[in-house]
Amino acid sequence: MTADERLDPGIQRLIAAVDGRPDAMVALALTLLLPRGLAQTARRLCDAALALAPDDREIAAQARRIRSAGVGKWYFTMVQDDDRHALYAAALRSVMPADATLLDIGAGTGLFAMIAARAGAARVIACERDSAVAAAASAVVAKNGYADRVTIVAKDARDLQIGVDLAAPANLLLWDNLANNLIGAGGLKTVEDARARLLTHDAVIMPYRAEIMVGLATHRRPADYAMGIVDGFDMTPFNQLAVAHDTPDRGAIDLRSNGVAIFDMDFTGPPIPAARNAVTVHATAGRVHAIVQWIRFHLAEGIVYDTIDPGVRAFETEVTPVEPFDVADGQAVVICGRHDRDVPWFWLEA
Repeated sequence: MTADERLDPGIQRLIAAVDGRPDAMVALALTLLLPRGLAQTARRLCDAALALAPDDREIAAQARRIRSAGVGKWYFTMVQDDDRHALYAAALRSVMPADATLLDIGAGTGLFAMIAARAGAARVIACERDSAVAAAASAVVAKNGYADRVTIVAKDARDLQIGVDLAAPANLLLWDNLANNLIGAGGLKTVEDARARLLTHDAVIMPYRAEIMVGLATHRRPADYAMGIVDGFDMTPFNQLAVAHDTPDRGAIDLRSNGVAIFDMDFTGPPIPAARNAVTVHATAGRVHAIVQWIRFHLAEGIVYDTIDPGVRAFETEVTPVEPFDVADGQAVVICGRHDRDVPWFWLEA
């Protein structure tokens, strides 16, 4: 049993009943433990089954389903973002304090923790709340020879403690528990908590600032968001259930205006409050199907990472579909937005 998964006596009896039978162990993990949200216990049982039957390919196939449950495909696409890696490495080298202790929030694969160590950090504490991801990241760190400087801690950042997980407050924060909309993964609360408890008063924060950018967009497949006449039937009333926002495939939209920062967030200042704002963009002639949103990260002075750039793999743009309309070259359009510190949403001024 894991520390954060309490098992009722009935489940404990079932686990005991299948002990020593690999096929029954993985079946229990798949059919009962995973559906009940007991992923860590399921993975533990899976590892035990593999130890009993290391050459059984069917057990291995089932085990892969268990181990990867809930682990996003994005881990495999994020590491393909070479430009991002280079920008972060350059930013880290430019701000690295002497004898730096770096706290990496959202360790994921462990890649950025190793990049930080290679850039000169004396010690890196990287936290990852998914225990399976943390274990895999620890294996990556060890395989690449950084285990003496990089420690992966399988905890949520808000559960870290000075004297337990960190010997002393860190003087450099690298936070990467990010969403496509910047704040959707609880980033603001996480950074504020880290600054209050886990960092020195003069710690460097990366990214230290970020802008939520918006603009107008043409969708190359507008029927993905709005029905029209289908086989002679008017389907438009169903559009009331169209998605409020979406993450389109990269290349599915074209910018129909310049981009403007609707929210500008400084992570080195006081807590960032909920906010409302309106900005004006200027269109290029064509059809508008959506408001598009992306992020502009300020990693260090003069080092910027824009998530709408063509080579980006770590993030996607998000769109808010609107009633389609045509715009002329240079036409001014007002985009409104609001965020509650957890989610941003957008609309067009009437």
